[in-house]
Amino acid sequence: MHSLLRLRAIPNVCDKSVRQCSLIRLLRVALAGPFSCQRIRPQQQRCFNNTAPVLKKRKTPVVTRAAAHNAPDPASRFPKPSAIRTEYDYRKKIFWYPQHQSKALRQLQNGIHHIDAVVEVRDARIPITSRNPAFEQVLGRRPRLVVYNKSDLANANMIQMLVEAHKRYTNDEVLFTQANRGKNIKAILDWAVGLCHSQPHRYPFLAMVVVGLPNVGKSTMINALRAVGVKKGKVSAVGPTAGVTITIQTRVKIYEDPPVYLVDTPGIFDPHITHPVEGLKIALTGATKDRLTEEEDVADYLLFRLNNSKLRERYPAALGLPNYSDDINVVLRFLAESHQFFLQGSMDGADKGIVSDMSGFDLAFDEEEVSEMAGRASTSQLDLRRAAKFMITQFREGKLGALTLDECTPQSLKDALLGTELL
Repeated sequence: MHSLLRLRAIPNVCDKSVRQCSLIRLLRVALAGPFSCQRIRPQQQRCFNNTAPVLKKRKTPVVTRAAAHNAPDPASRFPKPSAIRTEYDYRKKIFWYPQHQSKALRQLQNGIHHIDAVVEVRDARIPITSRNPAFEQVLGRRPRLVVYNKSDLANANMIQMLVEAHKRYTNDEVLFTQANRGKNIKAILDWAVGLCHSQPHRYPFLAMVVVGLPNVGKSTMINALRAVGVKKGKVSAVGPTAGVTITIQTRVKIYEDPPVYLVDTPGIFDPHITHPVEGLKIALTGATKDRLTEEEDVADYLLFRLNNSKLRERYPAALGLPNYSDDINVVLRFLAESHQFFLQGSMDGADKGIVSDMSGFDLAFDEEEVSEMAGRASTSQLDLRRAAKFMITQFREGKLGALTLDECTPQSLKDALLGTELL
């Protein structure tokens, strides 16, 4: 209360910077914490009596070599864990199956007799989880090309294992692509043209459909195929989030002779996800809307996978961390402080001036009090969700290194490709 009374006396001073401070800002500062009610110094008292007050000159702190040596090390409040988790226990389920996905699946079933071949796009980071068993029933025995997109973001040593597993347990051909860079796009065209040339009477032209999870790169692949095949621009909208394509689009020509047409479909994933961790994998790769999951949970799972991979010693430098940690709260707080992620209305926008511009309070507070107030506001208003989204985005863009989230053992691949993982 004494702080409030002292603040109310400030507008009587003719200092321009003090007069510009709004009453609301003064009240917020007064309520920010229990500041000591010290007596106004004689030098400050003269400022109230004079019409042209002389503010005390703010001293610039001089950092000596000894002080710098004794400064707290960031690693001291970011201790390296003595042990890390080897198992991840998560039981929340993700319920997201929009109406347009059900409609698209029905349209696919009703119009499948117009389709000659299938291009199924999967995410190379989750080669097992991104497989949809529903396609096995809907698409039947049509020629199918399985494309593992975003292969640059997955472990390279998984490629040969997947190729051998497909040869042993399926009749599907396999390709690994980077659709955003055009890698192996021409190989998809060669596969389609090869079907026409092998059976010209059956395929005077070829109609293919592209299926897969949301945000796996289907529309990007169609645009790349059109650019390579007929040298024309993109026809499908693309975006970094799931749900950009929400209806089955009309067929698009991607090759002239023989004529090859392609149809894009909305991303469709299995509505019966068997394990909550699979939901975390799908969310981490961006196949669901971020708002439908707790970003902190997704970031925690990412931290778990990073710590149990060869990237354990690499990702701290990519994120600007002193070392690796197994505590997601410690990591998110450090990221929020480092990147100035504050909650809206506390340190963001115009309200940031409450702490950053303290020139009007030289008469009322000491520098130590101003520093204490700024530190209290910055540590209590951290936006941890924004820090989690930042961490997830770094992974999706490949800045933390290549990482396959599925356990691709010979047995798990066999169960997935034969459809026996649920038995």
